[in-house]
Amino acid sequence: MPVSSFARKAVKAAVLPGGLVTGRRPGDVVVLLYHRVVGAGGEIDMPPGLFERQLEVMAAQDRVLTLDQAVAGDPEGGVVVSVDDGYRDFHDTVLPLLVRHRVPAVLYLATGLVAGEGDGPDDPDALTWSQLAEAVATGLVTVGSHTHGHVDLARAPEQVCRDEMTRSRDLIEDRLGVACRHFAYPWAVGSPAADRLARELFDSAALDAWRTNRAGSTDPWRLGRTPLLASDGLAFFKAKLQGRLDGEALAYRLLGRGPWRRP
Repeated sequence: MPVSSFARKAVKAAVLPGGLVTGRRPGDVVVLLYHRVVGAGGEIDMPPGLFERQLEVMAAQDRVLTLDQAVAGDPEGGVVVSVDDGYRDFHDTVLPLLVRHRVPAVLYLATGLVAGEGDGPDDPDALTWSQLAEAVATGLVTVGSHTHGHVDLARAPEQVCRDEMTRSRDLIEDRLGVACRHFAYPWAVGSPAADRLARELFDSAALDAWRTNRAGSTDPWRLGRTPLLASDGLAFFKAKLQGRLDGEALAYRLLGRGPWRRP
């Protein structure tokens, strides 16, 4: 196991006791953040077997909500599954497991990653619109916007923010025939201009990383999410379900970045 993995686990173990005080309370919502489910390596690439085990735990032990239920303020709280970006493994690996365990999820899609929508040659891992339509047809998948080009909105001018949000939203609605009502900021960063636009264009926006959404005090346009990492295994995953590892963010702030690299 790489030294970095030991270090990550040590950080989790160190902040875990504080979660006994700050963890999830009745009515709170934890929005889990996944990226890839391939198992090829890297913190944001979840091994498929571990991902399925996590779904089993959620389905058996928790209340798994749709994003719409969470935003509407479900009084009992629960957990929401979200996946960012949108690659072929969402269709080939994630979707069959969601269907098997009857777990709803929101895919925050960067539409420029879809085959035929980018400026360059298509990635062999790209999703197609027909695969996305198949996902929506299950009744378990909501598709939200993650901009078109996965742009850092903390650094982008207001007009670029608007273009990225509306282009992504319009493509999703035109190609899939569904309303695109939800948004997630790439890199979990934004700006005052992006915030104004998100409130104008969407019913919710996911922004902050490692933050449990508190009952009665959550701003729907500043939803917190909890990144799921390969080093979490099952034990730390269960702690994240209970909002007990929000303190993990402190380590990444000291590093100046999250487990993903901004350009």
